[in-house]
Amino acid sequence: MRYRLPRLELFDTHGLESHTIKSLKLLIYAVAFGVIQFNIVNGIAMAGYLRSLGVSDFIFGLLFAIGPILSPLQLVASYVLERTQQRKKLFIGFGLLQRLIWLPFGLVPFFIPMEQLTLRIWMVSLFLLISAFSTPFMNVSFFSLVADLVPEHIRGRYFAVRMRIFTMAGIVGGILTAWMLDSFPAFYSYALVFTLATIAGTLDILCFFGVKFPDMAKRSNDGEKEKFLPMLLTVLKNKPYMKFILFMTFWLFSLNISGPFILIHLREGVQLSNTLITVAIQILPNICSVIIVSRWGRTLDNHGNKAVMQVANGLLCFAPFLWLFTANNTISIVFIMTIGLMQGLLLPGFDLGANNIMLGHAPKVNRSMYIAMYFTCTSIVGIGLANATGGWLLDNVFSIPEAMELSPFGTPLTRYNYLLTLSAIMRCIMVYIALPIMIKEESGTGAWVLLKEIIKATRKNTLRRWAGIRFWLRRRKMMR
Repeated sequence: MRYRLPRLELFDTHGLESHTIKSLKLLIYAVAFGVIQFNIVNGIAMAGYLRSLGVSDFIFGLLFAIGPILSPLQLVASYVLERTQQRKKLFIGFGLLQRLIWLPFGLVPFFIPMEQLTLRIWMVSLFLLISAFSTPFMNVSFFSLVADLVPEHIRGRYFAVRMRIFTMAGIVGGILTAWMLDSFPAFYSYALVFTLATIAGTLDILCFFGVKFPDMAKRSNDGEKEKFLPMLLTVLKNKPYMKFILFMTFWLFSLNISGPFILIHLREGVQLSNTLITVAIQILPNICSVIIVSRWGRTLDNHGNKAVMQVANGLLCFAPFLWLFTANNTISIVFIMTIGLMQGLLLPGFDLGANNIMLGHAPKVNRSMYIAMYFTCTSIVGIGLANATGGWLLDNVFSIPEAMELSPFGTPLTRYNYLLTLSAIMRCIMVYIALPIMIKEESGTGAWVLLKEIIKATRKNTLRRWAGIRFWLRRRKMMR
């Protein structure tokens, strides 16, 4: 008699059709490749590459803001999607364009001489513009697909599994990227890394050839196609959804006013290697996310999104204050690792909750317009304006106290320390004051109830493990 190993089920497949199960699995496989490309073009490789080209803090912030500046195209992309109903063609076509553009992007220093710095920056900006033009069509198509494809009753657990694969692949990709950056000469290393981003990103899009895209919901009035303005007004009149967008916009602003400059601070202020930076801010948080994300998924399904978002970020918003203690000294790595640990354990809960609210508040009809409005607002203000504001503050405001060389903790504070502290204060205001008021959810438990349950479960698990350790020690002593 032959025995077979039990099949590994990534998520609850009960009652789902075979083509739906296949499509859901392909979305998980795709993200394993996509995260490698995402981390490269949004992480230490991008920051180091742009700084190697000789850009200032303000220009650095502007280059990071190119994508958000073009985010109003989300609304145009949504309108095109709703009118054409060609979700698969739009996603794959613009997806391949957006992924392939990173190959020539990484080769700019090889076909434009070093003395032509301005031309190099303009060429890099052009490729970033092409990428930014493609991204809106990808976003509205993808999230519209996910909302239709993933059954609502398994979203928490499904996205938790998808995030786990995302983080595991991110660890592998992060190690490979850091090794490339530290093992090869400057611009050769960036060429290799962005080539890797191109390959991984393309494989991500190719996975969607096997996905069965559900038919998009249409209006009931004899198939009449709605015009752009009425579609937009329908979204603006949805007050709970607009309050959620407003909260997420200012929350992301508080995050991204310092986000891109953390990498510069670690490279130039703390003077860490690319490998150590990758370990501290990418690999360590990802390992923690892999361990905890499934629990957050179950908690979301059982307690609701708002409570999880309040608890997770209510604890997490204290972590950024630790940046105040980071400087070019040995003890800084302890604070940086602590920040990474807290982000890895707590941020998945907030992200999953916000993702569920975004998809849950958007109705089936014209859903892509709701998603487009979300990305437009959060991208323009929450990312683009935040990046540019952060760069302007570094060049024009925080350079003044930096010149005073204040050293309350024994090491002079830099302008990056001041910016990171401002970001931490803004995050606390958004979590403790704005979130309870602006986000509404009909069902779900309160934040205090959830927090008490987490404390109780943590205490119980700690005591049980401690009892197990004591039993093992006594047994080992008796065996001697």
